Amino acid sequence: MVSRRRTAHIERMEEDAVILAEKHNIDLEKLMICVDAHDLFRDVDPAKLKKMAIAWNIGMTQIEERLPILLHGKISAEYLRRRFKITDEEILNAVAYHTSGIPTNSTIVMAMLILDSTESGREFEGVEELRSISMNSLIKGYEAIIKNKLIYAVTNDLLVLPETVDTWNSLRG
Repeated sequence: MVSRRRTAHIERMEEDAVILAEKHNIDLEKLMICVDAHDLFRDVDPAKLKKMAIAWNIGMTQIEERLPILLHGKISAEYLRRRFKITDEEILNAVAYHTSGIPTNSTIVMAMLILDSTESGREFEGVEELRSISMNSLIKGYEAIIKNKLIYAVTNDLLVLPETVDTWNSLRG
């Protein structure tokens, strides 16, 4: 189900996860489950993702209805729940919200967003600084990446995900 390109992304995240987990005393086993599962459905046709979300009773936002590719994390989380009987909400939230973020104190949730955004194959202006901040402080890295996502979306006239806005506001509150 995962393309070669996506597999390479996941493998780089695995390598980075070992380093981040050691630095911040994060449960590596839980983090690796998240890393390996987060993009299971990223390469699936968006129309199929929408059908799966309906069949599995996954609530869709208006944005997700218009852009069903955004459902891939939630569907991956639900797949973990159904196929592997994973009930750990920290793992499920980390997978479901690895692109948008959510208000959280979970090191696993924060680490997943950080790893997905800054894995060693990512190349964009400011990525090195985001990596550095994240190695020094998980919460500051999470905050910096959420801020970067918001700035990028607004600067490029893209949709801003409500979960990302909620996350930013919770970090400011």
